[in-house]
Order: sequence, then structure tokens, then C-alpha cells
Amino acid sequence: MILTTLLVGLAGALLMFAGDMTLYYDKNDFKHDGTLNPIINIMRKLPPKRVMIGGWIGPVAAFLYCIGFYHMVLIADEPLYKIAFAAFLLSCMGIIAGGAYHSHCAYLGLLGADEQRKDLDIVTAYFQKLPLILYLGEGLGLLALIVFIVIGKTVFPRWMAILSPGVLYLLKPLSRKLPKGLHMILCGGFSNVVFIVYYVVAIIVYATML
Repeated sequence: MILTTLLVGLAGALLMFAGDMTLYYDKNDFKHDGTLNPIINIMRKLPPKRVMIGGWIGPVAAFLYCIGFYHMVLIADEPLYKIAFAAFLLSCMGIIAGGAYHSHCAYLGLLGADEQRKDLDIVTAYFQKLPLILYLGEGLGLLALIVFIVIGKTVFPRWMAILSPGVLYLLKPLSRKLPKGLHMILCGGFSNVVFIVYYVVAIIVYATML
């Protein structure tokens, strides 16, 4: 059961990453300016169907992510079951908001014409609130995961904490300094890249324990 949830979680992370690239991958890359404008400008130039597909992927990937998050409960020692279950629910809340964020992201490309800028500003103002739920839910859930692993209350070795999504996410500022092309891929989809790394390592580690 643990291995199954890890595999489904990996599928969710890979699918959400594919959604990122479908929504706004551009070989010319983008420059950070502290706003969503660089991403919006990319999506405005993409075929509408491609943007729609990128948006549709979000909720499906979030569903797979939720199944994957259940491994938090399965790997924890029995006395921590209730806390682990709470961490699972918080993580689900966060990724559901993340799936919605993905879906709504399509609006930024579809409402990108100059005559629609007023409407786009209204959408953007709402859109930018969704990450608050994402970071709150996943942040607390992943913090609990780190603590469980560090104190040795899971089936994983303690060193796995270093490769947990919450710790790897701290490396995001470094991804912004990557060269053109690699920056677009790793920085653009960083939130999912950290889960891909974690799930791959977790699958290998757990498989060797069977």
C-alpha cells in the first residue's frame, strides 16, 4: 500500500509538472520581475487549446497528489496516526488549491488581449490569493513529514528528511540563477520537481526494504 501511494504521488507530480510546461514553457525563457506578467505574456502567445489543456491537467494531477499524500499516514508509527492524518489532510487542502491555481492560470492566457486587461486585472487579484491556501496547507503538512522522519518515527531512514519536499523547496532561489532553458524547466516547475525527487528516492528506498 505504501509503495502504491508513492507511485501515484509520483504520477501526480509528473502530471502537474507536465501541466506547468504545457501552460507556459517557452524556449526563450522568462525573466523574473516579481509579477505574473512574464508568464502571462508567454501564455498570451500560445494556442488557446494548449493553454486550456494545461489548465485541465491541474485538478487531475491534484487528485493523484492527494492519493500520494496518504503515504504520510502509512509510513508513520501508530502513536502518531492522528497527527499524520492531520498532516495528510492539510497537504490535500494545499494541493487542491494548487490544482485550482493551475486551472485558473489558463484565464491569464485566454484573457490576455489588450482590450481585456481590465478583466484580467480582476482575475489576477483573485488568482494571487490561492497560493496562500496552498502554502499554508502544504507547508504545515510537509513540516510534519520532516519532523516525523527526523525523529525516526517513520519507516524511512532519517537522512530522507534532507530530500523531503519541504527542505528541497528552500533551494528555489538557486533555481532562478540557472542558465536559459534549464531555468525555464526547473524554476518554472520547481514546486513539482521537488516532489518528483522525493517520490523517486522514497520509492527506491522503500523498495529496497521489502
